Amino acid sequence: MNRRSFLQIFVVSASASGTGLLSACVDDELSSDPADQLRVYPQGLASGDPHEDSVILWTRVEPEGEASVTVTCEVASDEAFATIVFQGEFTVDGSSDHALRVKVQKLAPYTFYYYRFVARGVISETGRTKTAPKEDEDVPVRFAFASCQDYNGRYYHAYRALVEQEPDLDFVLHLGDYIYETEGDPRFQEPTQERRIVLPDGLPIGTAEAPYSAAKSLADYRYLYRTYRSDPDLRRAHARYPFIAIWDDHEFADDSWQDHSTHFNEAQGGEKDPVRRQSASQAWYEYQPADVTHIASGSFPDDITIYRSLRYGAHVELILTDQRYYRDDHLIPEGPLDTDVGKVFENSSLGSRQLVIKLGTDTVTGEPIGFDIREANIKPTMLGATQKQWLIDTMTNSTATWKFWGNETQLAQMVLDLRNNMQLPASFQALFYFTVDQWDGYRSERAEILQAIAEVPNVVALTGDIHAFYACQIHPDFDAPATPTCVEYTVAGVSSLAVQDIVQRVIDSEPALSSLGLGDLVPQFDMLLQQASPHYLYAKSKANGIAVAAVTAEDIQVTFMEVADVTNPDFDGNVTRVSFRTAVDTTDIEMM
Repeated sequence: MNRRSFLQIFVVSASASGTGLLSACVDDELSSDPADQLRVYPQGLASGDPHEDSVILWTRVEPEGEASVTVTCEVASDEAFATIVFQGEFTVDGSSDHALRVKVQKLAPYTFYYYRFVARGVISETGRTKTAPKEDEDVPVRFAFASCQDYNGRYYHAYRALVEQEPDLDFVLHLGDYIYETEGDPRFQEPTQERRIVLPDGLPIGTAEAPYSAAKSLADYRYLYRTYRSDPDLRRAHARYPFIAIWDDHEFADDSWQDHSTHFNEAQGGEKDPVRRQSASQAWYEYQPADVTHIASGSFPDDITIYRSLRYGAHVELILTDQRYYRDDHLIPEGPLDTDVGKVFENSSLGSRQLVIKLGTDTVTGEPIGFDIREANIKPTMLGATQKQWLIDTMTNSTATWKFWGNETQLAQMVLDLRNNMQLPASFQALFYFTVDQWDGYRSERAEILQAIAEVPNVVALTGDIHAFYACQIHPDFDAPATPTCVEYTVAGVSSLAVQDIVQRVIDSEPALSSLGLGDLVPQFDMLLQQASPHYLYAKSKANGIAVAAVTAEDIQVTFMEVADVTNPDFDGNVTRVSFRTAVDTTDIEMM
């Protein structure tokens, strides 16, 4: 057994004890100066994946030239650290980018704990975490859910609002796009001198007129996490709450599937890169306090499994899926023109992944309008067979009052109806899927899952990815809606460019689109969406923020917290709140 393997096994076996060891932190020679803390622990500290008897603790030590660093971890039942319940000493080195993950076990359920680290003569700040209640414990639960936190030219006001206005949350659920792999994608990024990424290696993308790069190496992905985690508002949130995280696409590559990226839209052939995929996964594991196992010597996709469930008392089970590692390719190729399905742009996501004519893609999958989608000829998978069955079984067997599906990409069908817009050419007067990178591109599997859990009460999908606030009722077949199977609440991006603004930017950058006058329709985006998709009971496609869910045996209440101008480094403290309620044993969404 090599040293790294030994350390991994040791870390996940650390247990709390009541030995009352004297803290190394009482040593007067240790510094607690904030400047020293920022120098030694520039990414702060974090906790995650709380169970009733355990939690993962995390920090990273800046090595400053040292090959390895000894780190002491302490956990106490009080903020003054008068009662130490766990103390352990560990060594970190470059094999983990000097990041430390400690699973502390044998803790008491539903209890606040305080933790800190000591390294290189400096005591870290104090973090607070909280274990989960027992499965039969009837307690209310209050948690936030978030996604999409671009760093380039943008700020994390939503996290500051959360810490200052919602200090007593049980945990934060992060639904993916924790980082963005690009450092200046003109479609949605505007770096500034103060908030910019300069990758150590970088994969050149873009054009000579608008060049930019994407992460391609382990060094690149680690650099991204180090930079994002250095943000003071994100550090404060991690120090305040345990996080429960899954990934989406940008932790690897935009609109990725398995170990394939889509940066060049087939202009350079296939983009299969298992080494890059494994590097992205390793960096995610190193920087997230997630209770999962990473096999450093494993090959994709057996190097890591992140889909999992966590129970939080009698009323909450979080069921988290991975919608990137096992999914099939998008059905319409990005490269060639295909007038049969309405694809008129070569080597482009337009017509293949975004703004896809509905009839065209439904025909490709054997699912034209009015066709029984259960009889489809092609059934692309987003989850893979093993994970899909795990999801259905976990939902079906859960005894929690509410089953929350941590779902990266939107379940709700997202259709825009341009059929009667006479200013457009006939070929554009059609129903369009906004994006088939969401579940609209995998509608047979979506229907199969929803039908399988149709008798499971109180399923709520919590979703990110799309950079908007939405509240929807979910049907197995949106073209023939009946009784909804569940509800879905979608959270806007913490800081990423809102979806309506992305649409405007794409149209403005493509002369063939802007010449059609499509830009004039963008301010009507939500109206067009709700006209064609009446299951959207609320839509705000131009927003940034975060969401909070309050859960009891009687209902869930979801509040969208919108913040303004995330390009301004100064947060004005203003939050616009919109709240909804779903009562137990219903699939209704009531605005409060």
